[in-house]
Amino acid sequence: MTVTLALLTFLFFVGLDYVLHVRKAKQPAAEPALAPQPATSPAVAPAIAPKPVYVGGYELPDGLHYHRGHTWARVVSPDTAVVGVDDFARHLVGRVKRVKPPRVGSWMRQGAHGGTLRCEGREADIISPLEGEVIEVNDEARRDPDAVNEDPYGRGWLYKVRTANMAANLRNLLDGTTARRWTEDAREQLELRLMALSGSVLQDGGEPAPDFADHLDPDEWRALAGEFLLTEGRC
Repeated sequence: MTVTLALLTFLFFVGLDYVLHVRKAKQPAAEPALAPQPATSPAVAPAIAPKPVYVGGYELPDGLHYHRGHTWARVVSPDTAVVGVDDFARHLVGRVKRVKPPRVGSWMRQGAHGGTLRCEGREADIISPLEGEVIEVNDEARRDPDAVNEDPYGRGWLYKVRTANMAANLRNLLDGTTARRWTEDAREQLELRLMALSGSVLQDGGEPAPDFADHLDPDEWRALAGEFLLTEGRC
């Protein structure tokens, strides 16, 4: 009897140990403790807008593509770009009184007529830097030409062009170091031309006067427009 009781007691504890072991195996494993995190991450400061880039005294922003007729193109999508005149052209022409962009739907040829800027007593055609269809014009620049005078790379853009081959168009334009060297050369050539012309076209130190175009006679103006804007200047 004693032997039987001892055997039953032994079997009871063996069974209890088995049940407890099975329950423990079925419990989910404890998740590892997470590494402590900082209470609050510092806010990221907003990016600072890059300062304007000046070359030879003229603003020449990076990221644009420049035509040798002193117009620029800024790509805004794979087949669309915004077009305007550069700072050199703005100074050459003088204070713009009226902007005449091409009509929406018209077809631009790269290097051909791309609009007209009218000033006091003279006007100049400008070159289209891209080939394609005009899909939008800047009504603000038409209403207020001072947008071109004060912000030729921003509010003073002229029109948008949709082109079927953006890469081929851009290969014919200038950017980066090439554009900077070209602008420096243009400044030197302009100063040489103005030194040979009549009128108060240069300031002390040899810099072109802000209104030097106002002092040019019609032939002198046409010559400068043809050389630097690659188009016709009229008075």
